[in-house]
Amino acid sequence: MHGMVDWNEVRKAFPVTENSVYFQSAAMSPLPTPVFEAIIEEYRKLSLFGDVGWMDDMARFKKLCERLAVLLNAGPSDVTFVPNTSTAMVFLALSFKNRLSASFNIVSMKDEFPASTVGFEYQGIDMRYVEPVAGRYPIESILQAIDGHTLAVITSQVQYATGFRQNIRTLGQELKRRGILLIVNATQAFPYFPVDVKASSVDILTASLHKWGLTGHIGTVFFTTPDFREKFPSPVAGWLSVDTEGESFIHTAKNVPFRLLRSAHRYDLGTFNLQPLLALEKALDFIQAIGLENIQARIFELTDYLIARLAEFRVRIISPVASREERSAIVCFTLGEKNREFVKKCAEKKIFLTLRDGNIRVAVNVFNDFADIDRLVEVLPMFA
Repeated sequence: MHGMVDWNEVRKAFPVTENSVYFQSAAMSPLPTPVFEAIIEEYRKLSLFGDVGWMDDMARFKKLCERLAVLLNAGPSDVTFVPNTSTAMVFLALSFKNRLSASFNIVSMKDEFPASTVGFEYQGIDMRYVEPVAGRYPIESILQAIDGHTLAVITSQVQYATGFRQNIRTLGQELKRRGILLIVNATQAFPYFPVDVKASSVDILTASLHKWGLTGHIGTVFFTTPDFREKFPSPVAGWLSVDTEGESFIHTAKNVPFRLLRSAHRYDLGTFNLQPLLALEKALDFIQAIGLENIQARIFELTDYLIARLAEFRVRIISPVASREERSAIVCFTLGEKNREFVKKCAEKKIFLTLRDGNIRVAVNVFNDFADIDRLVEVLPMFA
């Protein structure tokens, strides 16, 4: 199956490849041409017809959420969008504070991107952080950090600064046995490496799509289970959150009791930018046409090659790369004090990388090829 994909044709769909060698998809992926054209088409309709299609667009949005739910093996009403991961985490932090009077703590990882943690720390919630072991977070280390007051564990599926990919299924099953919530930030994995939320006993999952969703900044997938929504009601509400019971889609009554929607759409506080969001349909079509198994195989093929080329120069790789089960599209390495200078020199040659935690981060994507990696490695002799 892998051999059936013409990667040169995939590459042609990304104009960024004509201008540079781009290894910054873990920051934001460039748009493939079909997605760019879909965004333009949505705005063209807005220009020509205004919002006469708004109700139809909202119906498309609900269908889009259901399509994402299928990717996650979630219930059709358990997925919506919020502006970003930080917003989702703030919802959770406020829900916990509103609902729980007894003291509790949350366990997370020392390397977490701050979107996963700042919202909880700001609310004064007791956060406890697991230290990495050679860039990895062994599940036994996470389980050792929990105690009788631990409410939840927050982890990224893929760590942004190392590329370490956590075994979410095993972790979720262990936490479920202990009655502890699992909150997953899947931003650096989804949709290329989707999680089966049911098999993995995931209670909450967020995934911002400007990295591997090929869409630009359109918001964050927000999955919650019905059980979670019942136990921890939304701490906030807006006009789109209200269950109008089919009478109208606008709750106009004042000082009259109302209920929020039972579905995840209770988190839809108000209107949002539908035009680029609806172009995600085309992005998912694009990804589906290539095939997730093919994408994953290509990522491993490219990272295998990158790791082998770095080894020629005895470069120290920071990412835990020994096992494919723990690998992602991110490979980080270090040249010691020369990291910043190396990234700058690469940029001069239109090879774009990022520094994360002081190390050099390379993120490969479906439009990258072996020649891109060779161009990167050609710069190494000046520094290694």
